[in-house]
Amino acid sequence: MKQNFTTALLIAGLGLLTATCIQADTTDAKDSITPVVAPPPADNVPVSQEFSLVGSYAGDVSTKQGNATLGSVTDIHTHANYVVSPQIKDGILLRLGVDWERNSFGLFPNAPLPNTLQSENAIIGVDFTLSDKIIMRVEGHPGIFNDGTGFTWNDFDMPVQIGGTYLYSKDFQIILGLQVDLKSNLPVIGLPGFRWQFADQWVLSAIPPKPQLQYLLNNSLTLYTGAEIIGGTYQLNNTFGSDHGHGPNSGNSQLNNNVVDFAEVRVGAGVTWKFTPNMSLDVSGGYIPYREFEMHSGEIGFDTHYTSFHNDIGSGAPYGEVGISGSF
Repeated sequence: MKQNFTTALLIAGLGLLTATCIQADTTDAKDSITPVVAPPPADNVPVSQEFSLVGSYAGDVSTKQGNATLGSVTDIHTHANYVVSPQIKDGILLRLGVDWERNSFGLFPNAPLPNTLQSENAIIGVDFTLSDKIIMRVEGHPGIFNDGTGFTWNDFDMPVQIGGTYLYSKDFQIILGLQVDLKSNLPVIGLPGFRWQFADQWVLSAIPPKPQLQYLLNNSLTLYTGAEIIGGTYQLNNTFGSDHGHGPNSGNSQLNNNVVDFAEVRVGAGVTWKFTPNMSLDVSGGYIPYREFEMHSGEIGFDTHYTSFHNDIGSGAPYGEVGISGSF
């Protein structure tokens, strides 16, 4: 029961990782909130663009199945996306783009774990204003979510995210995000959050999956500390278990053609440098207190039978991350 509860909390946060809740621009505390649904730029071209590229390395995390320690696992995580947003009418923006994410794991011999978990998906959505204080986003991510060993139709998935922001004031905004993914062990998940600029240079961005306390040193540099959850839901191939030491030389492994929910919790600190008006560099590091691979049968949704590979809270490893982002 305790393990189920822990997993539920992790995957709930994970759902908001992939859900792009509509948030304020936190790069400059002196600016008021920047709505996602914005007026056309000064050159009257009603199209905006955004991109991000993030890479990180996590050291050896001791991994267990139940109480049995199996070995240590490292992780190289990469995530990139690009979105173009044409304004089709006042207060309505389309969101069309691509998203790619990959976790490459360094495994111990015969580990019953995937070497790779990756996704390649489209971004198809819309931003719209309901009033001068409420902004909404609805977005689908149709694509391939698998272990990087070829393609079958089982690898297809389409998580759907719904996000909203209530602009209470220029200093305080309330955010709510919801994700629906029928392949996940928790098909419907979501959590609220808020952004509060409580002083000229201080911002509390309590927004899952990346809550932060930020200190704006100047117009270009922001220091922060906080947490982050990365992960997703992925399809494993037809011989995954047999090929990874679980029922070797057998086609009957329960991990064959399975689905895995992956979650990794990070806590740390970093700095964001806004080196041009439109682009930022982010460098951070910290500690991973918990990581989990939760495998369940290939049935769609609401499945309560699973096999969990995890580490004890606190028996984690350090990580480092570098990212660049921009909007135009």
